[in-house]
Amino acid sequence: MLNPAGHRGFTLVEIMVALVVTLIVTGAVYNLLLNTQRLTRTQSARVALQSSVRAGALIVANELGELHAISGGSTSQNDILALGAHAVTYRAMRGIGFICQSPGPGVIRLARSSFSGHRDPQAGRDEALVFVPGDSATSSEDTWVPVEIAAVATTFACPGIGGPGITLTLSTIPSLPLLEEGTPVRLIEPMELRLYESGERWWLGARSVNTGEVIQPLVGPLAPQGFELEYLHYLGGPTMDPGSIGSIRVTIRAVEATPDPTRPALEEELTTQITLRNSAVS
Repeated sequence: MLNPAGHRGFTLVEIMVALVVTLIVTGAVYNLLLNTQRLTRTQSARVALQSSVRAGALIVANELGELHAISGGSTSQNDILALGAHAVTYRAMRGIGFICQSPGPGVIRLARSSFSGHRDPQAGRDEALVFVPGDSATSSEDTWVPVEIAAVATTFACPGIGGPGITLTLSTIPSLPLLEEGTPVRLIEPMELRLYESGERWWLGARSVNTGEVIQPLVGPLAPQGFELEYLHYLGGPTMDPGSIGSIRVTIRAVEATPDPTRPALEEELTTQITLRNSAVS
């Protein structure tokens, strides 16, 4: 059809076809953008889950990898205090120092220059393990004697040119032999790692046993069985004897905090095996 100016215009059919083609192309572009957005959200959620389980595995490895387990050893030689499939109570290493003068009655003084750890000792929270060497004459073996800390002071110096000291006042006076300068003292904190439920979700949490504090979340949310512990003998095979544990297999399963209703909820699982620092036969 020609208009009065002599130019041919569009017919109704042509306009309808153009509109249909435009709608088809627009719909395809919209679906592409929507699918891309969903894929991006899914990938972001997957990355967040992977980061969560890796962070959890790193925390657990840092805590449990410092533990001692000696088959046939005394309670003070073994750092695992209680164990279960979804929880473990242990002595967490918080620092180490060295005696700078012979201990007095109920007092141990460490050289500040020799002390290293996450923080200074805290009375009521931390405990000390004092190294007592064995005696070949009596066939006694090296051991760590546990002592409770009643107070901590940093105002007293080590004798001579020893410099600043950290003085530990003990709750009880243990039966300790005469200890030489340089005797190591480990500062430990009884801790619990366990799976727990809060707000209808599951979390991996930690708490300090001595303070009686409420458990604090470390990683989550997790699946209902999202934190599993398997204790392995230092010679291989499972064991529930704290002194015979050579490694701990840890499995963490994380779930999405806010799943997308258009797809199944994502889960991420990571299993790692942690070898204890000193597992041996006493």
